[in-house]
Amino acid sequence: MKTIITIIVTAIVVGGGTFFSLKSIVSRQQTQCDQQTLLTAKQTVQKRLEDFSTRTQSQLQSLARVVETDKEFSLRILVENDRSAPAVTEMAGQFISPMGLSVLEITDSSRTILSSGHFPASAGNKSMHKAGALSTKLTATMENLRGTPTLTLLAEYPFAIAGFRFYLSGGIIVDTKLLERLTPNEQILLLLKNGESYLGMENITSVSAISDNQIIINDEKYPAAEIELPVAGMDRKISLIVVLKQ
Repeated sequence: MKTIITIIVTAIVVGGGTFFSLKSIVSRQQTQCDQQTLLTAKQTVQKRLEDFSTRTQSQLQSLARVVETDKEFSLRILVENDRSAPAVTEMAGQFISPMGLSVLEITDSSRTILSSGHFPASAGNKSMHKAGALSTKLTATMENLRGTPTLTLLAEYPFAIAGFRFYLSGGIIVDTKLLERLTPNEQILLLLKNGESYLGMENITSVSAISDNQIIINDEKYPAAEIELPVAGMDRKISLIVVLKQ
């Protein structure tokens, strides 16, 4: 009887050890799978951002050539110094929708707005963007949209007419629609971290920092990765948080 009990206990111990060993292996494999899925999703988001940046840069470059060769624009600006002429003030408005942008602005070398496609009434005002703040690549910055400072991704392209410097800046509003365009698939939740606030998920009560590729949202733990965005004219960090849903 004692021998039988010993055999049973031994079998239970061995079986339990095997179970926990297998469970640990499965857990490690799942973690590795999650991390690979997360890495692929992060790379996809980065690639889509790069593609959008390249496309925006190309569009601004093409528009610069159009403005450079527009004789009426040059006549009104350089010869007549008539900055209120429709040929000047309406230039950006003609192209903002066809280019698929939500922000498009033409300024002179002193950063005075000549034409704005997103806020026509701002012509004659100073741009929100200081010299050298933006680059040819998309940068997170605030833009004045009809009197409301709004977070945008903007790129800038310099050009010249008869030796006089001008700038084109254009891009898109950072909102849930943009996050949807950047999200790879239904497995992924993409959040925008703007300082201490978040966009992309409703009813967020608490969010932790990312540690060991994990984030805690509303007391739930998720695999996560961060993509920090270049910033101009702001003293806070702007980033995208790639979250793998469970």
